[in-house]
Amino acid sequence: MILAEVIPAPLVGRHVLVLPAGTDVRPLAAAWFPGAVWERQPLDPGERPAAARPTGARFRGIVVEAPRPTTGLLRLDASAALDGPVRLGEPVARALGLGARELDAWSLVVGAGDDGSGSEPARTDGAPGDPASRHELAEGWTVAAARRVRGAVLPADGSRVVAPDPAAAVDLTLWSPLPLAPQDVVPLVRPALAGARIGPADAPTPEPADPTAQPFSVAAAFEYDGVVTIRAARAREVPLVLSTVDQRQYGTWAYHVAWQPPDSTELLQEQPSQLHLIARSRVTPSVARVAATLWRVAGGTVVDSGGFVVTPDELTDRARDLR
Repeated sequence: MILAEVIPAPLVGRHVLVLPAGTDVRPLAAAWFPGAVWERQPLDPGERPAAARPTGARFRGIVVEAPRPTTGLLRLDASAALDGPVRLGEPVARALGLGARELDAWSLVVGAGDDGSGSEPARTDGAPGDPASRHELAEGWTVAAARRVRGAVLPADGSRVVAPDPAAAVDLTLWSPLPLAPQDVVPLVRPALAGARIGPADAPTPEPADPTAQPFSVAAAFEYDGVVTIRAARAREVPLVLSTVDQRQYGTWAYHVAWQPPDSTELLQEQPSQLHLIARSRVTPSVARVAATLWRVAGGTVVDSGGFVVTPDELTDRARDLR
């Protein structure tokens, strides 16, 4: 498939984030770029101006009023912004292999001014002045955002459609103000992790000034599905997304619930084996149940491996075993 023959011409040659129609892109952006702000709000269809009409005296020539832009410009940081949305109808979505649904397309642009003038598409072809190195973070965010909401990314080279699997984001971290003792955690998580046992901590031992905050790990091994590990320690830094949350709703005590499959190399594969997918489907509800249990006891905020906040309702959905 040649993307240039499928997508609207203004999107050709641009790095494009494709989201389900109507998705609020700013909260997604704020997870990685807390200062994300609208420099130009997108217009709703009802607010869009009519076609430009010529004005001016009959014998003084014709002057055409410049139409107002209908797309918005969301500034991510000093060097990157999103321009959009451009609505993609169901025929385009089907042609892209993204199902029969409407989509919103957002172009990643660089060097955009307050009105978007002079912006250039983010390129990855190594051309002189290539801004890809400066915008690697922004491009990485587009993949994470697409995974978060079942969207896709259309690279600037038009080579393919990247549709990250949302189910691949298994790991969860609870950021809580309350440290728990390992002997208290084990009985809490054993209903979800049969055979869970206290293991060695990967974090350094805390200083005597903080004797209650003891790092630890708890692990449960499964014959065919790998290992689920809970690693608890006080962190010096927290994810950027927590800057968008009330400070009373999280802490620096991190409970990281992670899955290590039998073959860890499959975590990086776009199309892992069927055995990996089966194991993942069995483990994902357990990881969510552990995070939900710790959240109910210690409080705080849960963040997924993509850097986005996971709500209690979403935890409940993840904890359902749909096999």
